Amino acid sequence: MNAISVWANLSLYPSHWHLIFISAVLGNLLWLLLPLIFKRHSSPYFRLSRAVLGPLWVFWNFLIFLYSSFMLILALIWGAAFAWRWIPFIEFARVPSNVFFIVIAVICAVGTFQALVLVRVERVSIPIRNLPRDFVGFKIAMVSDLHVGLFTRLSRLQQFARIAQRNNPDLFLVCGDITDDDPQYLPKFLRSLETLDPYLPAVGVLGNHDVYANPEKTLHILEDSRLQMLVNEGMEIRRGESSLWLAGVGDQGARRFGRWGAVAPDFDKALEGKPAGAPTVLMAHQPQGFRESAQRKVELTLSGHTHGGQFGFRFLNWSLAKLFMKFHLGHFREGESQLYVTGGTGYWGIPVRFGMSPEITLIELIQA
Repeated sequence: MNAISVWANLSLYPSHWHLIFISAVLGNLLWLLLPLIFKRHSSPYFRLSRAVLGPLWVFWNFLIFLYSSFMLILALIWGAAFAWRWIPFIEFARVPSNVFFIVIAVICAVGTFQALVLVRVERVSIPIRNLPRDFVGFKIAMVSDLHVGLFTRLSRLQQFARIAQRNNPDLFLVCGDITDDDPQYLPKFLRSLETLDPYLPAVGVLGNHDVYANPEKTLHILEDSRLQMLVNEGMEIRRGESSLWLAGVGDQGARRFGRWGAVAPDFDKALEGKPAGAPTVLMAHQPQGFRESAQRKVELTLSGHTHGGQFGFRFLNWSLAKLFMKFHLGHFREGESQLYVTGGTGYWGIPVRFGMSPEITLIELIQA
């Protein structure tokens, strides 16, 4: 992909050769840090290098994948319809290539504005059969996939918390991926929670990036903090004589690492101690856990992880993530069990969320 993209751009835009080579070098520098990444190395120099080079690497690899694929499609069209007319491929590809880069530039400009400035409050009513009367109208504010890192603005995190608080929720949830692979940034996140009403319960679960970051260290930092973490456990929320069981499971990513198997999902353990007849709201960062929830007749599962692919069209119920997973975004039902997948509140890799503005979800429980 690098070879195709660099060759095509040098052929089409020879006067910009210096910009092409600089882009290719910056887009590939992160490969040199891979050994340190795999070793979970952590130092101020490494954090700075990763924070600067990471987005360049992600953007460059997305770009060359799309551009090299686009060039190959153009080559097939040219070979089938224009080669016999003796039209050089470079001449044929010039205008389509210009259009490609214009479209990419527009998507990046709009998506960056959406990722860094806009906020969407998604209001969702979830009907639950036999919901106790005391919990009718119970409101849950949820954020997910914040991916707090070096360049994450505290003011932006405080804005998320402030908007959530403004909607007067009864519960505040953080559905995983709190930091971007490094628990070093957790104090910044915890400072943002000071914006919340001190009496508002705030509960979270681990996401796959929290596992990659070292879940033991993450949980140690969060112990006795403003955010109560649920890892394969639950807690009873009482109103009057009625109860709601709030549960949280570990993340699927822990199954890849034997040393962190203790934080792999255990749905049965998360439901231990649930009062008879109490409806359950269960947090599982990755929506693939919904099938296990449905098997146990969990009334509502809340997930994140997908980001909606950071590209999509909500009015069409389509996101880039839909190409890879069934439960990509929004509300799903299997029998009496329901799932809501948030589009996420932060971003991963590059600060672009085209058509997928950061989401703060406001869930209201109603009687079915």
